[in-house]
Amino acid sequence: MDILHMENFMGKFAIKDARVEIKTTSEAKDLLTKAAVIDGLDLSSFMISSSMERARMILRDHTSIALSIEGQEKLANILQSEHKPSEAMKKLRSLPRLKVRE
Repeated sequence: MDILHMENFMGKFAIKDARVEIKTTSEAKDLLTKAAVIDGLDLSSFMISSSMERARMILRDHTSIALSIEGQEKLANILQSEHKPSEAMKKLRSLPRLKVRE
């Protein structure tokens, strides 16, 4: 059993305490239902697993940085150098901090 289907299998035993409702077209529902059947899942499980997979990809892409070897070397050199902050950097650092959305 691959990881995606293992998560679906394990999800059947998890306590489900939240509800998501969506409106869609008949065509979209039919398409999703056919894909779910082919994948061996009910429509809800298919939609949740597909959405979770996509959400993980989006979060991974927005929370990590991949650097080439050259980029890693440049970053290491910048971090190891002892440059004094420019006037623009001092001005930027004096601004109030932005609130982080949760």
